[in-house]
Amino acid sequence: MAGAMDSWCKQDEHHYFELFEDFNSWIDSGEAEDASKLLEELGIGSLSHPSKAFYAGDKAAYEQKLRAYRIERRHEILSREYFVEALGKADGVHWFERNEQRFNQLIERLADDMVVPFIGAGISVGGGFPTWTDHLRQQGRTAGIPDDDIETWLSQGDYERVIAHIETIHGAEVFAQEIRDVFTKTGSIEGITLRLSELFSDTLITTNYDRLLEQVFDTGEEPVVQVINGMTAMEQPEAEKVTIIKLHGDIQHPQRCILGKAQYDQAYGEEALDLERPIPKVLQYYFKNSSLLFVGCSLQNDRTIQVFREVKETSGDFDFPQHFAIEQAPEDMADLVRRNGELARLGITAIWYPAGQYEQVEAIMRHAKNELSYKKSNIGSLR
Repeated sequence: MAGAMDSWCKQDEHHYFELFEDFNSWIDSGEAEDASKLLEELGIGSLSHPSKAFYAGDKAAYEQKLRAYRIERRHEILSREYFVEALGKADGVHWFERNEQRFNQLIERLADDMVVPFIGAGISVGGGFPTWTDHLRQQGRTAGIPDDDIETWLSQGDYERVIAHIETIHGAEVFAQEIRDVFTKTGSIEGITLRLSELFSDTLITTNYDRLLEQVFDTGEEPVVQVINGMTAMEQPEAEKVTIIKLHGDIQHPQRCILGKAQYDQAYGEEALDLERPIPKVLQYYFKNSSLLFVGCSLQNDRTIQVFREVKETSGDFDFPQHFAIEQAPEDMADLVRRNGELARLGITAIWYPAGQYEQVEAIMRHAKNELSYKKSNIGSLR
């Protein structure tokens, strides 16, 4: 009997139903007026889970409604209305369509298991940690540096000048202690970290010191995470574990963290970038062999960007994989065009979200997970 039931479920594709969690929850909630009306017409509106009866009873109508839902969600999550309002109809539709096509390109790479996430400090904000910019402001306050000086250096992207100033005046220990004060606490697991764990279970790269990623993966008795320090990042990953490459170190071992300017120089090169040192070497490897997805990264002129630029400029006609970034959209059209060009020259395809609407990053990641489910089932196709 069980075998017959399994066969029936596969033949009728009932096993796909669980892939459409967000859509089914939307149907069950009754939020959509037209969907509620349809369910009433089908006589299933009063059920606790009408989506199940909808799927089983009228699959064609279910697929039609799923397709409409996906289009509506795409418009919302990829910011169609925002772009039209901010840039005018013609330019707004243009940039929304760029977003949509780039999102589709990301889904194709995700489906091929070619994407490695590169996770910056912006992801840790929801877990209770500051962005790197805000942390440097805190560092400046602890060190007694005038706010105007800090803001000038930060606006110029001269982050290492803040570090160098503190180390010169107070010594490296003051900077290191502030790192410990801020990043040794246990953070809270928020939606964006969960989305990362749902989409990626092989290799993740981060410049963060905190342990949010370890927390979200290590939920059982047996550890499933292998943390690799950036200074030894070419060591062999364990195939059965999730590999987290912490480029600048793990706060559990502060003596091995890259904290100050002298350590950055040692890691990346003193007078010029040295692509043979461990961190530039691992950055170069993934930049050439995987599609990186930058999430929560500022992608300004820091050392990692300098490495990518150097690798791009010195690799001749090398066929780099397509890289992606979920990036805040500048509000001015000229700035958007300029920033889009900067990233494109690095081989990075930007998927834009409205400035300050950080919740959109999680929404885009969740939508990516849903789109992979739709792709797997080939139900409600938009192609």
